[in-house]
Amino acid sequence: MGEIKITRINHVGIPISDRKKTLPFYRDVLGLNVIPSQVDGNTVIWTQLADGAMIHPIEPAEGNERNPASWHVAFQVEDIDAAREKMVEEGYEITSEGERHDGQRFLFVNDPDGNRIEIATENNRKTNSRVADEWGYTTEG
Repeated sequence: MGEIKITRINHVGIPISDRKKTLPFYRDVLGLNVIPSQVDGNTVIWTQLADGAMIHPIEPAEGNERNPASWHVAFQVEDIDAAREKMVEEGYEITSEGERHDGQRFLFVNDPDGNRIEIATENNRKTNSRVADEWGYTTEG
């Protein structure tokens, strides 16, 4: 029988309409660091607080409008396999899962009200050469 042991909030995803308008608020006003994204594409901007928690402002994909469905909270857990087992045991559908460039594993489920919830391992489990510019656009270094 699986068990979920949350260790902290890993990140929160926030839908935005335009990075040039919104990112200065997170970067310059709130003082969050822009770090390399560990997912493919450049719609998710990765910013990080001093304690390692992250805020991911998420732009709409090219040609789409701002997507409120991109809002989500990610809980970091001790054992993602046990957390996955518990979700399945409780009848929750795993809507997506995978591994990011830094080795962080994740899965998504919807809570009973349809809110997207992410369960994730700690980040930076393996190194890579990804770099981000001041606007959060990430490339392989």
